[in-house]
Amino acid sequence: MVNHYDVGIVGGGIIGQSIAYQLAKEGLAVVVFESNRIGKGATSAAAGMLGANSELENNDAFFSFAKESQRQYHKLCEELLQYSQINIQLVDNGMYKLALTDSEAESLQHTTKHHQAIEWHPKDIVLNNEPNVTNEIKGALYIPEDGHVSPIHVCAAFAKSASHFGATILENTPVQRIQKVANDEYRLSTPHANFTCEHVVVANGVWSNYFFNELGVQSGLKPVKGECFSFQSSEIHLERTLFFDHCYIVPKGDGRFVVGASMVENDWSTEPTLGGIQSLFEKVIPILPNIKSAKLLETWAGLRPQTDDGKPYIGKHPTEENLYFATGHYRNGILLAPKTGTMIRDFILKRTQQEEYVNAFSLDRKLVKMMR
Repeated sequence: MVNHYDVGIVGGGIIGQSIAYQLAKEGLAVVVFESNRIGKGATSAAAGMLGANSELENNDAFFSFAKESQRQYHKLCEELLQYSQINIQLVDNGMYKLALTDSEAESLQHTTKHHQAIEWHPKDIVLNNEPNVTNEIKGALYIPEDGHVSPIHVCAAFAKSASHFGATILENTPVQRIQKVANDEYRLSTPHANFTCEHVVVANGVWSNYFFNELGVQSGLKPVKGECFSFQSSEIHLERTLFFDHCYIVPKGDGRFVVGASMVENDWSTEPTLGGIQSLFEKVIPILPNIKSAKLLETWAGLRPQTDDGKPYIGKHPTEENLYFATGHYRNGILLAPKTGTMIRDFILKRTQQEEYVNAFSLDRKLVKMMR
């Protein structure tokens, strides 16, 4: 086995595989290290919402970045199918952000003044389009651009496409240490062998904390546990994703619906709890009254990596050359994966970056803020 690569990526979830694909496509020798199986962490726990408009309310650099990433999925859908023969299951039917109170309705209607891509639908239009939704709603914000994908299929498509261009994907291979051994070389130690890489990208979600500490960076990264469940029902039909009170119902098109997600800070367990699942039931039952007769299929949980300000770290180590982080994507890892991949690619290839993105996601932004 050749143990020297241009780029070593620590983390085989959707973020790491997106980066691997973009770099391998440029002809770089890439190796991805995954401690388990690819996509079995936070990626597999996600519902796959592409909620740029529904979850990000400030019209800032983060929102612009998310919108660009969302648009990239339309190109990637065909591109990844060509190289991997995997359908990422992009569904573009839009989303309804429901208003359950008069104050919520007023707030959502106000949002339409600032975003051209969304519109307010009064109660009668919503119920005409989605008759299974309770008539207790006040209306909904219609967001046509916020669709969804299958996270596992996207991750697998990135990985297989990266392999098509020569990338090496190593499962069950945890990186135990990253050590600089020369000006332009790092040694990555695993239980099986040592590897040397000219560039290293840390992209293993909340577990990146270990490498932040080892490499002298204070991250403030913490886990936020999210519990979900899926159900099946012949009595319920939805065309659009429903979003309300930080909860979502995603119709997967094969008779399944995914509901999520609870938010439990600083909980490292990946098992769902009765209390967490019950809290979701209590939110969903008033929205879809017929759900009581639905078949419960599965429950699960995952760990979202959250930074102090809720924005990801995508960029260079503050002092070390050729060392990068791509983590802390919190609730939006699936949405932000495509743009994260191209941004890290451009860092490594020394291409021109959008300065507003570099500043928004830099690792030392906390220090800069304190100095102002």
